[in-house]
Amino acid sequence: MRLLTTFVLSFGIFLSAYLQASSQEIFEESEGLFSTRELTDTIAMGADKKVVIRSASTLQGSIYITTADKDEVSISYLKKSKTDSRSKAIDFIDLIAVHLDRNPEGVRLDLRAPNPAPWTDPDIVLVKVELVVPENCVIEVEAPYFNLTADGPFEAVIVPSSLGKLEICDVTKQLRLETANSRVSIERISGDISVTTSNSLLSAKEISSTRKQARFRNDGGDIEIDGFTGEINVKNNYGRIEIANFELHSGRNIIRGFSAPIVIGITRITDAQVVISNRFEDIEIAVPADLSARLSLSVEEGEKIEANGFPFKTDLVQPNRLNLVTGDGEALISAAVRGKGNIYVRAEEEGD
Repeated sequence: MRLLTTFVLSFGIFLSAYLQASSQEIFEESEGLFSTRELTDTIAMGADKKVVIRSASTLQGSIYITTADKDEVSISYLKKSKTDSRSKAIDFIDLIAVHLDRNPEGVRLDLRAPNPAPWTDPDIVLVKVELVVPENCVIEVEAPYFNLTADGPFEAVIVPSSLGKLEICDVTKQLRLETANSRVSIERISGDISVTTSNSLLSAKEISSTRKQARFRNDGGDIEIDGFTGEINVKNNYGRIEIANFELHSGRNIIRGFSAPIVIGITRITDAQVVISNRFEDIEIAVPADLSARLSLSVEEGEKIEANGFPFKTDLVQPNRLNLVTGDGEALISAAVRGKGNIYVRAEEEGD
């Protein structure tokens, strides 16, 4: 009886999707590519400003989210199919359902399709979604094969698992992104931050995480951060780590690399610790000319350590280890390279 009920519900969903799609105009956008006209829907937001987006694993496409000073969620979307025949494309489009609904938590957007799907390579079936949501709401997206672009302000953006490209701007309290083999770009983010990708560039600009350690992970791609204030934990394998305009006020900061250079530009550091470790590549650190810190620098035998451009006193000098004190020694900067690799510490030149 339970299986029969589940079957009836599933059949009802896809019958509804079929009737809805069959009434839509479908045209040939280019040779072999068929599309609906733009479809729209709007729903009031309700008390809780949360938008949850769920997609079937058999769908792919793009989601673009912007904000407006309105207490509603509006959507416009296209359903597309590229196949070897018009009739097959129409059949595929008929099986895709886009459903916008309100629930106790806020608004939910479902992108539905059969699983398993009738389309296989080289068929292409996708959905392009544009969503306008209220300012300062929470966005949660589980759409593994969709690229996501979100331009806030948002209170939070959460993508727990993805294989798509992610571009997120203007988040004030929480950002959690996890994708693989895809580029991630974030800008103007503050609060609780965790970002992970692999085999592609992870770039970040104007980031603030003063209450909790921000976390960045990559494997096989570069990490580039320009403008960071607060406390950070960075780990990368086989990709360059570069942090410019780095301000540290307190806490423990950890930066770990493997088989690629680490380049750090510290513009301000007070009562904070920075621990930088690398294997088989150089570490380069630019510091303020008026730096007040203790520096502990170590490399393997036969490699070198250079420090210049700022006043310091030597505390320990060995062939592969150098401890320095500058100013009152308020902060701690520790850098170590295992295997082949050197350490260079220099003062920031005016205009850098």
